[in-house]
Amino acid sequence: LRRMLFISVLSLFGAAAALKTARAPQIDHRITPQPAGGSLWATACAKAPAGALVFFTSIDPAAAGDVSWVAPTKAVLGPTLSVFTVLFLMRVVLSWFPKYDLNQLPWNIAAWPTEPILKGTRQVIPPVAGVDISPIVWVAITSFFSEILLGPQGLLTILQKKG
Repeated sequence: LRRMLFISVLSLFGAAAALKTARAPQIDHRITPQPAGGSLWATACAKAPAGALVFFTSIDPAAAGDVSWVAPTKAVLGPTLSVFTVLFLMRVVLSWFPKYDLNQLPWNIAAWPTEPILKGTRQVIPPVAGVDISPIVWVAITSFFSEILLGPQGLLTILQKKG
């Protein structure tokens, strides 16, 4: 997972760096790569564009360890994902009572923020036996991202502990 994440980040930044510079990128040859025995460096060099390598070789090692952005990101992302999980759960319960008008208080508190997301999902995933499962799909998606990013073994939690 670490290797795939590193390579995908290299590819993304490499494409952006290649678009910024019209000339061929110059690689700093003072940095010596690790031996090519299946190492992370060799894999990244083989699969990443040259622009990505230029970008990462120009980063100051002290700045690369800066994780000051992780705590504010977790502070915003955690409650946002939790609120949307609860709102989607409310939409699941509200789907059991079709007589309620979702444009009136208090039902619109759950309906208005989630309806644009659910509308697109309903086009991709049709109702199963007359039951709209799109809120359940979004409960699963928000829970998954919450666990992957913010859980005890989540990516942001690991970054915060390392920093």
